[in-house]
Amino acid sequence: MKKIAIFVSGAGESAERIVKLFNEGNRVKTVLVVANDSGADIIEKLKALNDEDLTLIYIPDGEWQEKSTDVANLIKDKDVRLIVLDNFTGVLTDEIMEATEGEILRVSSPEQAPREVVAALEADLRKPVEEPIEEKPEDLDPTPESEWADALKIQFTPPKVPTTPPEVPDEIDPEREELVIGKDQQPTEEYNRPGNYRYEDRREFRQEREEKREPMPSTWLIWSILVTIFCCFIPGIIAIIFSSQVTSKYYMGDIEGAKRASYNAEIWIIVSFVLGVLTATLYLPFLLIS
Repeated sequence: MKKIAIFVSGAGESAERIVKLFNEGNRVKTVLVVANDSGADIIEKLKALNDEDLTLIYIPDGEWQEKSTDVANLIKDKDVRLIVLDNFTGVLTDEIMEATEGEILRVSSPEQAPREVVAALEADLRKPVEEPIEEKPEDLDPTPESEWADALKIQFTPPKVPTTPPEVPDEIDPEREELVIGKDQQPTEEYNRPGNYRYEDRREFRQEREEKREPMPSTWLIWSILVTIFCCFIPGIIAIIFSSQVTSKYYMGDIEGAKRASYNAEIWIIVSFVLGVLTATLYLPFLLIS
């Protein structure tokens, strides 16, 4: 998280906008606001936010030189990366400038202030890190690349090229020779060795895996349709739903789920059949009596 401090003179509209916009996130946070105008109510407005990490200070112009050391210490303690000036009319002392290594931004308007703060912080991150320059060997002849580097004032490191090539073995160890099978070659005994995963036939592996899988439970789909048509409608529909789940669960690898769906389908088929028989048994005498 990048921390900033705001120095305000006047109404502090830009400061208020920056604090309310950034302090709700976790990338940029205002940790210090210093005001030197007693007529402005920016300090009271920011106190209403109840932000524990935000320090609010009012320093009159007459006390600015005396308390600049305290402000600089606060900036160092809070690890402030950037000082934002919102119409600030005070004087930034050398102690304050050194506390942030001179990173000062004067915002132009409340609308542009958030963008200007983000741009200033991103520019600070893009600063190149100074690295120690290695001494260039004097015994190396200048190359076009090194001359261009000298002209552009940049560091150039010549690529490291091996002086001697690796040794070439006189003979190839037959035990370490890799197996290469062309179109006109037949697989050797090494290729067909059981457990040799590198040269294993993937199709045979898949067939073997399918053979080891437990067979799919019965779907009872035809029986579900029959009892739905000829027996009881509602239990039959429930049986069809469970029957359709058997195949999908099985091929998804949920064997136990497929078994449960098959069992439930069978139960609802029995329920539909029993209800159908009871309905027919009770309806026939009622029909004869009527």
